Amino acid sequence: MPDLPLTSSYDEHTAVLAVSGDVDAGSTETLRLTIEQCSNDYRTSLEVDLTGVTYLPSVAIGMLVRAEQSFTAAGATLTLAARTGSPAQRVLTVSAMPFRSY
Repeated sequence: MPDLPLTSSYDEHTAVLAVSGDVDAGSTETLRLTIEQCSNDYRTSLEVDLTGVTYLPSVAIGMLVRAEQSFTAAGATLTLAARTGSPAQRVLTVSAMPFRSY
């Protein structure tokens, strides 16, 4: 099964970054930079919807933990979201990451 490229789209009106594809070791930094940019360097609260993510390794979970810490330190909020039954929801549940399920 070929890797799915990481893609994202940001809706500035709802402050939701929708992510899809594989978040592998190579694309984790791209996702971090995208989160940083969409949140104006962690100063604006942001929801990251991971429902479309098909692969989410521990390196990506570590990056999301650090991003959440950066948001908190700046007085903003990072909310992770994933649809029930999605690969991202299963990984977030197993890793005990807080997220909004829908």
